Amino acid sequence: MEEIHYLIKDKLEIIQDDRFFKFGTDSVLLANFVELRTGDKVIDLGTGSGVIPLLLAYKNRDVEVTGVEIQPEAADLAERNVKFNNLEGKIKIINADLCSLKPQLEAGSFDIVVSNPPYLPVESGKMKVNDFVAIARHEIHADLEDVVGEAARLLKYGGHFFLVHRTERLTEVIEVLAKYNCQAKELRLVQARRDKEADIFLLKAKKGANPGLRVKPVLIIYQDDSCEYTAELKEIYGQK
Repeated sequence: MEEIHYLIKDKLEIIQDDRFFKFGTDSVLLANFVELRTGDKVIDLGTGSGVIPLLLAYKNRDVEVTGVEIQPEAADLAERNVKFNNLEGKIKIINADLCSLKPQLEAGSFDIVVSNPPYLPVESGKMKVNDFVAIARHEIHADLEDVVGEAARLLKYGGHFFLVHRTERLTEVIEVLAKYNCQAKELRLVQARRDKEADIFLLKAKKGANPGLRVKPVLIIYQDDSCEYTAELKEIYGQK
């Protein structure tokens, strides 16, 4: 069953299908974390229903965004979301395996790579019965090294890779990035509430950079014990 939800109230909408892994706060926070310049070429690896390309193309002028999605049904939904928001001139969706992009996309052809990859190794956690959701959550078709390796291949020298992942895999992420000549440069931890541990992080890496990591203030999602977003989250979602 399909539903339409706002990404940005009264401005940007997205069609969601309950068969697929629905986007969450992680993708929205990642899109907000990404820094773009006029004329940047951007690619989102594992775009799902296209939420990150939609947000980036809407909020940034004169950028070109490509979304790559392995599942044909999800890629089709992403295409429809692009058309639904009249962003065909800024976003292109490719239905492909990110591990097999060499024939289609040249090395060093993007300024920015973005990814909200599957968080869980195949042997970790209970596998979902629904294959669509399992592929989005578990590293079935691409593991962390696949994603980082392809991001590094696609990036120009000096280009940036932005990703979101679980804090329990932070050291692994930094090590794999370094293996592919990408240095972690900026980190922001995300907590549900002030008294909770951070469970995800946002990371900016640079291809060909020297080591040196800057840690930004923690991002808090909810106010105290309530279900109300903090002022920063409201701003990100376009709420007053």
